[in-house]
Amino acid sequence: MEYQHFGENFGSNILHQWKPDFFIRFNQQYILLISEKISTDTNCKFRQVTLRVFIYLLANIDNEGKISINARQLSKNLGVHYDTITKCIKYLKDIDFIKTEK
Repeated sequence: MEYQHFGENFGSNILHQWKPDFFIRFNQQYILLISEKISTDTNCKFRQVTLRVFIYLLANIDNEGKISINARQLSKNLGVHYDTITKCIKYLKDIDFIKTEK
């Protein structure tokens, strides 16, 4: 059996190379609360997909706390049917995680 040293595995190399230009402050407790709500709420019909959308939006948010993506792009990027994505977005709006600009 071969053993890898800490710096040789894929994940740690990415962390060493990652040098962000900015950080977005977000209370980690809210992430846990929102993910728990999505996971257990019977009103959320597509829990797993909604969690994927939630994580995707968090991962792609800019330094102003905004993301510019429409449901079709999100559907294509996640490989999920458009109608399912729109239902997930509606749910995230209903729990006040997403707010759209007019």
